Amino acid sequence: MPTSAEADAPTAASAGSAARDTGATATPESNATGHVHWLSWARIVAILAVVTVHVCAHLTLEWGTVGAKLWHFGNLAESAARFAVPLFVMVSGATLLPPRPGERLRDFYRRRAARIAVPLVAWTVCYLVLDAWLHGRAITSYTFVQGFAWGRPYYHLYFLYVVAGLYLVTPFLRAFVATADRRLLVAGTAVCLGLATADKAQHLLMGGGGFNAFSYFVPFLGYYLLGYVVATARPGRPRRTVLAWSAGAYVAAVLVTALVTWWLFGLVGPQDGRPLYDYYAPTVLVASVAVAYGLRAVFGDRAPNPGRARLVRRLADLTFGVFLLHPIPLELLVRRRRPAFASDYADMAFHVGVVLALVVGCGLVTLVLRRVPVVRRLL
Repeated sequence: MPTSAEADAPTAASAGSAARDTGATATPESNATGHVHWLSWARIVAILAVVTVHVCAHLTLEWGTVGAKLWHFGNLAESAARFAVPLFVMVSGATLLPPRPGERLRDFYRRRAARIAVPLVAWTVCYLVLDAWLHGRAITSYTFVQGFAWGRPYYHLYFLYVVAGLYLVTPFLRAFVATADRRLLVAGTAVCLGLATADKAQHLLMGGGGFNAFSYFVPFLGYYLLGYVVATARPGRPRRTVLAWSAGAYVAAVLVTALVTWWLFGLVGPQDGRPLYDYYAPTVLVASVAVAYGLRAVFGDRAPNPGRARLVRRLADLTFGVFLLHPIPLELLVRRRRPAFASDYADMAFHVGVVLALVVGCGLVTLVLRRVPVVRRLL
């Protein structure tokens, strides 16, 4: 997900000039600092969705052992929040792909390496040790070699490897978006998304496949380009109309995901009944696009006042730390000490409370730790 500095788009003047030169659509209107308001809100919404998925995922896997109401709650929460990672990738594309004239390749890679390399290495080691400790496994040199090579040291950290891969190819994609007209840009985005969807369908139907540290980013190229497409789209309809269409598409996509998943769980069980939870499932793609367009329609490229913009931006800056930290209290304090409830409704309220507590608590911890000079580089 974008770090604080990456939440800024290029200034409107430089981006607008590049757009005029290439015939592409102009980048979103931003304030004097280059901050794009709706992208900050997108990061906040996305981290809420990420934590929701991680907190509620176990409910769907407990098919047949939890109450029907509680299972449907978990299924609906999962279906509604699966846009989380695609939205984070789209925010990265919207902020990093706009051409920045004068930025040297060496400077780009040096800045990106400084922001992602230290967290990637440090948190990979941390979570490999935590995972081995939780499962009673010995920690050997192969533990770390395998953890880094596979690119999934813990269930959420693969995203750091996705970001690292996207950083590597960003300069080349910038050259594409700078020279491509709108039709070619949309077509290229559609091709990347279509290939990723077809790849997942092939894995589902025929088996095989899988990704590692060097290839995790590849399927996300379509979402990366899609973020730029959404952010540079010229408003062709009133914002209320866009919001209405986005809300309708999102609700429809979530309902289809939830209903079809319910049917598939009854047909093939929890292990094979989850294909519509995949990031490249058609319904998740629709929901992700709808959320992005909806957020832009609601919040716009510019904040109504500077004070609100600063507050939202500061909250958005905490999302990276929340993403990195939240599995620790979730594993140690919640899943190992989950209380029993007399009713499904009480259990639902507990899960909602856990989501809010993790986001707020990890956000406050991030705020404190970022004041420590050495530690702040990790968050």
